[in-house]
Amino acid sequence: MASRLPLTSVRGRIRAYVERHAPGLGDDVLEVGSRVHTPAAWWCTNRDLAQGAWTGIDIQAGDGVDLVADLHALPAEWAGRFSGVVCSEVLEHVARPWLALPELRRVMRPGGLLVMTTLFAFPEHGYPDDFYRYSRSGLALLLSDAGFRDVSTEYAGEIPITLNDHGEPGVAHRRLPLHVFAVARA
Repeated sequence: MASRLPLTSVRGRIRAYVERHAPGLGDDVLEVGSRVHTPAAWWCTNRDLAQGAWTGIDIQAGDGVDLVADLHALPAEWAGRFSGVVCSEVLEHVARPWLALPELRRVMRPGGLLVMTTLFAFPEHGYPDDFYRYSRSGLALLLSDAGFRDVSTEYAGEIPITLNDHGEPGVAHRRLPLHVFAVARA
């Protein structure tokens, strides 16, 4: 297991969530978005959690990538193959998640576990693009529509904001969730 990051850090919180659910992933796991962006980015790899086979895909070749693949059209021969899928900090970069999520469901075994983390409030960033942000209910709806069941979502982290909604005197102080995490069954 990689060195621990503090739970108050963005990556520490994400890694702790993935680790918490890793025992349920089974013996043949697909990791979506597995490319390690720099050699020093040890904190974004999850392969050390493998209990068997671990296949990493990404839209770009690089360290940690076993196959360059488009999440919208995964290999036909993968139908029903994977006991678990990890999709961490990727869905915000997927152009058409309403097409990609059914593809993930298609390549999973019945009852397989999906572990997903994505963003609710975070600065725009591109790898290579950045398309969406998700609420708990929005992500749950997309997963349910894709055929997943037993969907459970939760928020993690917070970003403080100050705003003036309607031009009234003064400002309101709010806290927005940083991430939305989900688990679901195929």
